[in-house]
Amino acid sequence: MKKTLLSIALLLSVATFAQEPIGSFYTISLVPEDPNQVGYHIVTSASGPDQSAAGANIIWNFNDLVAETETVTEVMMASAEEIASYPGSTLTVKTTITGGSTTYYYLAVNDIGGTSLTGAQTSSVVLNYNTNNGFIGTFPLSFGFTNTDAVAGSFEAGGVSGTFTGTATSTVDAYGTLTVNEGSANNTAVTRLKTVQELTLIYMGIPAGTLTQTTYSYYNNEMVSTGPIFRSITNHLNVPLMNLDETQSTIESYDASILSLPEVTGTAKILIAPNPVNDVLHIAGSDDITALTVVDAAGRTVLQSAGNDVSVSHLSSGIYYVSATAGNAVKTLKMVKQ
Repeated sequence: MKKTLLSIALLLSVATFAQEPIGSFYTISLVPEDPNQVGYHIVTSASGPDQSAAGANIIWNFNDLVAETETVTEVMMASAEEIASYPGSTLTVKTTITGGSTTYYYLAVNDIGGTSLTGAQTSSVVLNYNTNNGFIGTFPLSFGFTNTDAVAGSFEAGGVSGTFTGTATSTVDAYGTLTVNEGSANNTAVTRLKTVQELTLIYMGIPAGTLTQTTYSYYNNEMVSTGPIFRSITNHLNVPLMNLDETQSTIESYDASILSLPEVTGTAKILIAPNPVNDVLHIAGSDDITALTVVDAAGRTVLQSAGNDVSVSHLSSGIYYVSATAGNAVKTLKMVKQ
């Protein structure tokens, strides 16, 4: 009987970890020493990879990936110029391909984690959601979440400019484990966010074509706090007026060795567990937390304390950054407050 109960407890523990909510679409640390940069391999896959499966306890084994080059994704506060061009933007997500192009995504993130897409610049198209932003969701997002939002704005593609209308659908459609042969995920618990944009491009008042974008983003909040650990983006652009009908796909796999920074001596084992946090913030890995500071997503200090267990029941749900001091070392961690 005891063995049965223990087995059930272990299964529940694994299931809870696998269903970890997605903390944020992309996020920025306001701690000066944090780089807010993540390195990925751009990979190809002879088999796809197959991402059709959705639901609970999915096992993704992407083991035929071939690395071609690298990218660096950096999350920054939107500049005054970017805010003027893409109204409402608070964050800029910049991805640079080694020896290649740079793409930008502009996001509006409010104090409670509500996240909307305000703009995008790629080598083939520029989208400005200046009429109706694309609402993604209010993070953290859990398995089963879905939202469809109307979007509208202006576009530029191939020297042609006009407007667009359409929908953006976000769904936390799966969770399970991810293993890749190129990158750092190895039987890693992930939760997947699928986003689909279906846009009609309008030129001189006439529907001129369509753009469909499907993105799969796999998140593990402990491994990468800035964004997903694996992502694929497929764009299908069809503009008959320009004799343009093309599909472009990009697959990126996070690699800890790209842009890796050494841990502050003595802090590598310090972490928040469990995370997300309900009423009590528990710091594991050290019995000597002499100081603890909690900062919200807007950079405001909301709590200062000490010790390994600190009440955070008064904090609103959302993303916070915790600086924990152990001896002479300080480590900054991301906390998801439920």
